[in-house]
Amino acid sequence: MFGFLRKRFIFSFKTFEKKVADSAMEISEQMINEMGAEVHDDLIQKLSVFRLYIDRLERAYKDSDEVLLLTSKMNAEYKSLNDSVRRISRRLMPVNFETDTFQSSIVILCQNMERPGTANIHLELTEASLGIGQRTAHFLLRIIQELIHNAQRHSSAWHIWVRVTVNDDKLLIEVEDDGTSLSSQSNPNEILTVKRNSLRMRALSIGATISYQLGNNKGLMAKIVLPL
Repeated sequence: MFGFLRKRFIFSFKTFEKKVADSAMEISEQMINEMGAEVHDDLIQKLSVFRLYIDRLERAYKDSDEVLLLTSKMNAEYKSLNDSVRRISRRLMPVNFETDTFQSSIVILCQNMERPGTANIHLELTEASLGIGQRTAHFLLRIIQELIHNAQRHSSAWHIWVRVTVNDDKLLIEVEDDGTSLSSQSNPNEILTVKRNSLRMRALSIGATISYQLGNNKGLMAKIVLPL
């Protein structure tokens, strides 16, 4: 009897290990693919355009007016390229909150990710003291960062609202946009709880839940609930 239970336990543990490994690899592949697509779409394409300007500049070196026009365009393209590099680096390296509070870290994160004129971020923060550890704060910050990034990149949102409140010993975080990517879906939660694996796994790791619904401004609203 003991031997049977031991074999069953080993089999169950191996099955559990395989599921964890499969989920971890799936998330890793998803994040690698997303970052690869972003590097290709933003950086490589902009560098290709920059190279074309250099070729045109080499051919027009005797035409001072053409050279002036091309250098002006190259300056604008360089600024766009620099912004893309900054945006990707910020996504890879979230703000440092080792010496700051969780709330102040969210303020810095939103300021860094805002794109005035195209993706304005509106922040509403609780003033209550939150007794959460550094790991939990790090994962929550990553979740907020990824949700803002998704709204900027995939939903064509003009406005993004980030709300952090405490209700009945629970921390509630809402990230809402006014984009149109899921406006035709009646129940976005069924789609996104499957597709956003990295967000869901981060939430599960700290004992939080994440769900999605249509927002108040015709876009998407993500809700993260963490018991305190």
